[in-house]
Amino acid sequence: MIKIPPFNFKKIYIFLRTYERWILGAIFLLLLCFNVLIVYQYIYLAVNKQPELKTDKMEINQEILGKILDDIEEREETLSRVLKKQYSDPFK
Repeated sequence: MIKIPPFNFKKIYIFLRTYERWILGAIFLLLLCFNVLIVYQYIYLAVNKQPELKTDKMEINQEILGKILDDIEEREETLSRVLKKQYSDPFK
């Protein structure tokens, strides 16, 4: 059976203090590479390699359009009737 030695926190602390600048530099370089990738993906490719838009003609079903417009007109009439109606004040 393999024995795992206990952590020696003093050695870890000494290692981190010794290579602190190298570790921070590596983290900085990784973040810089990540930012360059994001800029390339979302700015450079979006601006310079824009896909062509395809514009196909849409056919509108006139029967359905007529029903929708009639429904809108009916709603406007109902709204105007409701707004014109005077209700009695129940608190007087």
